[in-house]
Amino acid sequence: MIDFELVVPDGWVQIPTTADTPALRRRIIEEVIRHHLPESLPRDKAGPWRRMLRRELTEATDEASRQNARSVLLPLAEFSGVRLPGSMLVTVLESEATREEDVEDPEQLLTSLLADAGRDGVRLEIGGGPAVRVASVAESSRIGRKAPSRRVSYYVAHPEEPGVWGLLTFTVLSDGDVEAAPVQAVVLLFDAIVTTLRWADRIDVPTEEEVLAGLAPLPGENEPVAALVGSEADVNPA
Repeated sequence: MIDFELVVPDGWVQIPTTADTPALRRRIIEEVIRHHLPESLPRDKAGPWRRMLRRELTEATDEASRQNARSVLLPLAEFSGVRLPGSMLVTVLESEATREEDVEDPEQLLTSLLADAGRDGVRLEIGGGPAVRVASVAESSRIGRKAPSRRVSYYVAHPEEPGVWGLLTFTVLSDGDVEAAPVQAVVLLFDAIVTTLRWADRIDVPTEEEVLAGLAPLPGENEPVAALVGSEADVNPA
């Protein structure tokens, strides 16, 4: 299976969202909650925060799954006392064409994307292949917010496999001004993560059951869990 890896900073988490990983996804969410809100905290004070974090992670990963993303990347740690308001959907797209000559030329597709994006589009090279970065302002009413969001999409062509693309789309929430310094700082962090993209060809990818069986159980439970809180390592569990 063609996939790619990203270097995830400390305090970030990458959660698989493919259709064949629902149990693994739930277990990772529980591990994240226990990591940030351990059982040693008073139940009456930590309980509401646990429920809120569980709801946020579940909603974000469910939305990513509906969009056929392979994983969602979220910053959980606070920086200078502020929780970073953003998330990234990570997707690999493969052409259904059976013949190489029927696969659309990546340069033509990227040129078309740049033409549509105008001044908001930039041509780049990422992971050894051509790419385009497209920025836009998105409405946030769908997630219950009035203020707009900054959205950035990267279209990354595989350098050796025609018809294979990486699509990385991140959204950063704002308080009304998408050009504000805090918003731009989060955008720069996501941009930096995208530059770490490296393509990989995964052979004999383990099933969800195999992954769960090989992991340590949660404290006080018998079921295994995946601890994927960022640790400066390249991870992409898809």
